[in-house]
Amino acid sequence: MEVKIRNITKKFGSFVAVDKLNLNIQDGEFVALLGPSGCGKTTTLLMLAGIYKPDAGEIIFGDKVVNDILTKDRNIGMCFQNYALYPHMTVAQNIAFPLKLRKLPRDLIEKKVKEIANKFHVDVLLNRFPSEISGGQQQRVALARALVKEPKILLLDEPLSNLDSRLRISMRAEIKKLQKDLGITTVFVTHDQTEALSMCDKIAVMNKGVLQDFKTPEELYMFPENLFIAGFIGNPPMNFMEVIYVRENDKVLLKEKSFQIQLPDSVQQKYIKKQSGDKLILGIRPENIMLGNEGQNAVKGEIYVVEPLGRDKLVNVIIGSNRLKIIAPQNYKGNMGDKVFVHLDLDKIHLFDSVGGKSLRIAA
Repeated sequence: MEVKIRNITKKFGSFVAVDKLNLNIQDGEFVALLGPSGCGKTTTLLMLAGIYKPDAGEIIFGDKVVNDILTKDRNIGMCFQNYALYPHMTVAQNIAFPLKLRKLPRDLIEKKVKEIANKFHVDVLLNRFPSEISGGQQQRVALARALVKEPKILLLDEPLSNLDSRLRISMRAEIKKLQKDLGITTVFVTHDQTEALSMCDKIAVMNKGVLQDFKTPEELYMFPENLFIAGFIGNPPMNFMEVIYVRENDKVLLKEKSFQIQLPDSVQQKYIKKQSGDKLILGIRPENIMLGNEGQNAVKGEIYVVEPLGRDKLVNVIIGSNRLKIIAPQNYKGNMGDKVFVHLDLDKIHLFDSVGGKSLRIAA
């Protein structure tokens, strides 16, 4: 089912939790609401669920405005961070509960419970209580309960945050596969960018109640629209340096106190031309910086610390007043205090306005 959010606003007193939010979620899409705590993502989800009512705007399921429709009548499935399983009920009874509320025949309920339990691999747990099964198993039961009534829309509120890291990785894959198999429109709230990037078709990045951008994971990572997105998406995060944009004859230079870089024509053409002397923010991701020898556009620095990460190393390099994080091969031999030369992949740099933080990239 298609979900449309039209200029919805939600206030708590004078605090604006969600401010004029607009989203179009296509039928069958898996969409993440991503952002830091307090950005409005859970408030948005609760408005979709009917638990909160918008102060302004419309929520449309298919072609029907649902602002005044009760939660129980919205044909949604919900799964929360704490699973919300009834401790006094068995797994079978928990899964069956939504069907009992619909007063379906007992034999049909039993059939549906067995079918969904098999799909989630909890069929051998049906007679156990929630306290007798693991966190991952509880997560599967909660999802089974949300989906047993065959909802048109699935709403997930940080369902993986209580799991250990290994189980979280496993459940990411399971939920993504299940969503694709069922083709159910899904809205997933998370503050974990890895979950959003790896699982979802599109991501709505929010900050302070305002939508920053709504695109595919690849588009957000490769072409961030502003400094907030650039710094929030990516692990390790993007490096930022304040530079001066200088035009000298036919050359464009990015100058900082300790270095200057000449931009090739091919890179200049990607960005809005600025006035010589303007301050900009230069951004570059750790994987797009190389440690090498002296040469054109090489920047001299000093290793601050090296962090082994197993398959590679994260090298922190001090350049003037900046500290850059650089991904280096696992066999890199540099040590703390070593003088090094840093090479930026200029095709992969990002330039942002220093005042509003907006990307200066010219839209393709």
